[in-house]
Amino acid sequence: MRITEKKDSEWIMVHVDSDDDLWYLKNLINEGDMIRMTTLRRVEKQQDMNRSKESPRKPVTASIVAESVEFQNFSGNLKVLGTIREGPEDIIGDHQSFNISPGDNFELKKQQWLEQQRELLAEALDNKFSQKFYFIAADDETAWILMLKSYGIQSIGKIDSHLTGKAYESNFSEQDFHREIVESCRRMLPEGSTIIVLGPGFTREKIVNSFRTYGGAGFRVVTYPTNRSDAGAVWEFLNTPEADAIFRDLRISGDSRLVEGFLKHIGTDGLGTYGYGDVLKALEAGSVDTLMVSEEKFRTPEGRRLLEESRNFGTKVHIIGTGTDPGRIVSNFGGYCAILRYRLP
Repeated sequence: MRITEKKDSEWIMVHVDSDDDLWYLKNLINEGDMIRMTTLRRVEKQQDMNRSKESPRKPVTASIVAESVEFQNFSGNLKVLGTIREGPEDIIGDHQSFNISPGDNFELKKQQWLEQQRELLAEALDNKFSQKFYFIAADDETAWILMLKSYGIQSIGKIDSHLTGKAYESNFSEQDFHREIVESCRRMLPEGSTIIVLGPGFTREKIVNSFRTYGGAGFRVVTYPTNRSDAGAVWEFLNTPEADAIFRDLRISGDSRLVEGFLKHIGTDGLGTYGYGDVLKALEAGSVDTLMVSEEKFRTPEGRRLLEESRNFGTKVHIIGTGTDPGRIVSNFGGYCAILRYRLP
């Protein structure tokens, strides 16, 4: 993401580089903020309502007051819905949706910047995900090809070995299975990518060797053992010291470490609490070291109150994306989790 401040104006120009930026923008744009961009719009007069709806769309520059922001993980599209405040006179007051995708430019004027939003913006501007990391999670039956993104793990391919099942009994070939994995990576992944092979047993070592055998030398391939062989293997790996050394500065790894620490405190020393009421009491007592808020609660009045309380005692705040395993855990605990400095009476 790139930001350009407009001289003598409250507006800033935003350029979207990747769909990772869209996750950040979802949490940076609030209800009541203004968005200005050029979009294609079909403008029809009342007397034209009975005519064909296939009239050509024309580029129109307009400003809307945001009413809702929608983003589906891995969709590559952020939809901002609102009412037109500025633009051609005959469309003022109409409803309009802006679909923002990588490569788009738009202008943003915020009513208020929350401290956590400024931190998210700084994180997005760092472009920490300029290098993509890819995973293969595999056993002797199935291999998943996965991509690490700032807001989750995206599955981009699945390969079956045909080891089991009556229809597959005569079709299994370990060499063909491993060759197909390598060839799939060559088709789908940029040359020079880092690929981390995860899974139990010896299959992952054989897959690594297959990259040398079947023309995958253009990739950097390493392997680590995990108990799981599906997308959950990535979350398992992210909680290891090896992953910490690789991904320490990346948001998704931080989410995983924080939630893992919270769960350990819940199960051992009691230095963990959750739910709006208990977290609020702990904040008011100054006992919260780290506050975790799910992104859907981040926008609520209750979430805003906890964020305000956190400023009084230097509490660290972390917004957790809901499209991840750590995010789902936080959501299951009510959307509010806290690691405490000391136990409350």
